[in-house]
Amino acid sequence: MEIYSDGMKDALAGLLGKTGAKTAMLVSREGYNVVEVGDVSYFNTTALAALVAGAFSATREMARMVGEKGFSILLQQGESRHIHISLIQDLLMLVVIFSDNESIGRVRYEARKTSMILADQLAEKGTRTHLESRLEETDFGENAMNLIDRVFQT
Repeated sequence: MEIYSDGMKDALAGLLGKTGAKTAMLVSREGYNVVEVGDVSYFNTTALAALVAGAFSATREMARMVGEKGFSILLQQGESRHIHISLIQDLLMLVVIFSDNESIGRVRYEARKTSMILADQLAEKGTRTHLESRLEETDFGENAMNLIDRVFQT
């Protein structure tokens, strides 16, 4: 079963329109880029997807160490660009790249709304069950690290 749908791309495009963000992506827990919208000319989407998956895996372990099940949002703030990453149904990650010109609060709010739309789309397709069965067969952390290694070996 295919994960991607035109509705996902439309939801991401709507998110960009409402926030003014530069780029939005959906990344699988395994570290694969599912779909991206906006400007991706300034980075390697394969590398970023693998790194996002690795970061979420590391964050999950940190959460467990402090007594949490997990954290659902990561926010990386740079000097001029920021990355907001949120988990959708514990299966996909929504990545939003935005600049100082956009409000972090607006990005968080719109990302939450978009995540609900995407979760509904996944449920309609029955994708959750399919992805869950794939995740049970996959060592997520090992897979993400292998992807990262392949990206940076060139």
